Amino acid sequence: MAGGTETRKRRPIGKMVAYGVLTAGCYAGLFTNADSVMQYFTRGSWYAALPIATAFIFSIVHGAFANYLWSVLGIEAVKRGEVRPRPEKVKRVYRRRRPQPQPRLTV
Repeated sequence: MAGGTETRKRRPIGKMVAYGVLTAGCYAGLFTNADSVMQYFTRGSWYAALPIATAFIFSIVHGAFANYLWSVLGIEAVKRGEVRPRPEKVKRVYRRRRPQPQPRLTV
């Protein structure tokens, strides 16, 4: 840390907590109103889009929470440019044992 050359990433704890509360609220709202939700989701027609929209919203909110959780824990995905290139294939010469004719004695 001499001279401030090392950059330190800030951990998004506030965002993680906010999305965690939002995720818990979504699940709580869904489970406490299960009868109403089931009534609307099973009506048919345009109401058939409601389960898809609900799954989409839950996916976004829960995914954001999980992303910030991993960031707070210090686990980051490897960026495309950070991946080490594969070494070039080295052509190896294998010596195969070839079967040699065996002498036979026929009487």
